[in-house]
Amino acid sequence: MRLGIDFDNTIAAYDALFARLAVEEGYLHEEPAGGKTGVRESVRAAAGEGAWRRLQALAYGPRIAGAVLMPGAGEFLSRCRQQAVPVAIVSHKSRRPADQSVDTDLRQAALGWMREQRFFTADGFAIDSQDVHFEDSRAAKVERIAALGLDAFIDDLVEVFAEPGFPAGVRRCLLADDRTAEAGVPLPVEVFHSWNEINHVLLGAD
Repeated sequence: MRLGIDFDNTIAAYDALFARLAVEEGYLHEEPAGGKTGVRESVRAAAGEGAWRRLQALAYGPRIAGAVLMPGAGEFLSRCRQQAVPVAIVSHKSRRPADQSVDTDLRQAALGWMREQRFFTADGFAIDSQDVHFEDSRAAKVERIAALGLDAFIDDLVEVFAEPGFPAGVRRCLLADDRTAEAGVPLPVEVFHSWNEINHVLLGAD
């Protein structure tokens, strides 16, 4: 089995970081509830779309050290290492942020975060850094998934699985919250509420 995993908001969690940055940048007086979506809606309402783009540029760039592993993601990646399951990370991530006031290479920032989290070391998750792929568009991401010959792909965005050309033979694993799952997904996808569920179904973990 060869697995592919998205990066932002699938492996790396930014909810607390976005909330903190919204206050630090002066867009909000207090940290809102509702995770990243709550921050986005509050910041857009209070300061506009430009403010939200700046927060994204900061969180995915110079402030990415404040991101954390999604709960259960580390345990899953450790079991992949233990079971010798190859893992590729495929992310739709531009090199530069849309807010040009933040001059950071977003791809290098992401790689730096992975190094700090021991993604590439033998005593960490033992992922080959050559198996990390950043693509300029969702279509290019899907092309990469197809080219890698994956058995399953894990993503938090159902739109990736709906992209034309997504390979039919790849198992579609959607990491979604309860609201997304309850709304129904009009695609042949498997909906998981947590990394622990994914760990159990894909790797047989208790």
